[in-house]
Amino acid sequence: MAVWQYQLNVIPRKAILEKYGEIPNALFIDHVNWEIHWENVKFESGFPEPNFEDAKTIKWWTNAKLDVYEISDQIDKLVSRAGWGKDSLNSMNWKGSSKNKEDNDCFISFDQNTLLIGQFHFRTDLRDLENTTIFMNGMLKICEQNDLMVFNTDGVLFEPKLKLISEDLKKSNAIKFLTDPIEFLEKIGKEHDKKSRFWSKIKSILE
Repeated sequence: MAVWQYQLNVIPRKAILEKYGEIPNALFIDHVNWEIHWENVKFESGFPEPNFEDAKTIKWWTNAKLDVYEISDQIDKLVSRAGWGKDSLNSMNWKGSSKNKEDNDCFISFDQNTLLIGQFHFRTDLRDLENTTIFMNGMLKICEQNDLMVFNTDGVLFEPKLKLISEDLKKSNAIKFLTDPIEFLEKIGKEHDKKSRFWSKIKSILE
């Protein structure tokens, strides 16, 4: 993901209600176990499933009756298909132009037999306000029409309305980078150093 992009993951409202009985403010994302997973994953036999449950691993779409091709036709009106994965039978990719500050993208994976969606997320280029507004509103309208909700990379859950998401946009790493890239990169560098020291201690304990 480019540093100027803001990501939202899409899931059915009905599935949230079925699991929790209500709509929570946020969904749990297990950042620690994701780091462990990616540090130890081996890709010889494809992409192994994580052995823990969080908002990114729950099968939200199992009971969703959504026409993946109908939704893809709507997304086509907002962003072009990506140059890769065109022959895929179980995923669709969209990618805008970074040169035009329209580096919006979208990804949907699905079962080629049942057409059930597995993952659905989109990322908005925040470098141009007009582009941001057009693409974000378009994607959120698709979500609203299909009774879908969105959550950010920290699991904070939103109704698909831009006015409700705008405050989170302002606090995002993308905006922090675009506002003051030097300060942002210095902060990221310090956090990386701290994280490296943390994982070194964990590994020394386990060895």
